[in-house]
Order: sequence, then structure tokens, then C-alpha cells
Amino acid sequence: MKPAREFDCVGMKAEIQERLLREAAELGEEEARNRRAARLASDPILGNFLRTKAANGGGSAEQTPAA
Repeated sequence: MKPAREFDCVGMKAEIQERLLREAAELGEEEARNRRAARLASDPILGNFLRTKAANGGGSAEQTPAA
């Protein structure tokens, strides 16, 4: 029998997806998209990545993939 894992990526993905869908239902699609963009922009790792990508002509930091 396999030992129990401490990190469950499938479970984490399901929880995040559920949270994002609930947020979109409560706030509306546009407001939820704006909040996701703001969270990404303020993230210490992803924010820097998106700003660098936008500065290098790799696309808009405002346009984020659907999560």
C-alpha cells in the first residue's frame, strides 16, 4: 500500500477552480477577471514575470489565461 501523500495537486486544482468559479458567480465575470489580474500583478513571482513578458512584447500583462 502506498503511503499517504502530503501534497495532492489534483485536490488543490479542484479547490482553486471551485473558488474561482464561485468568485465569478458572486462578482460577475468582468469583476472577477479584474480581481484575478490584480492578484497576479501583485504576486511577487508572477507579477515580475508578467511585467517582463509585457515589456519584451510577449503580450499584455492584463490578459491572463482563464483559470
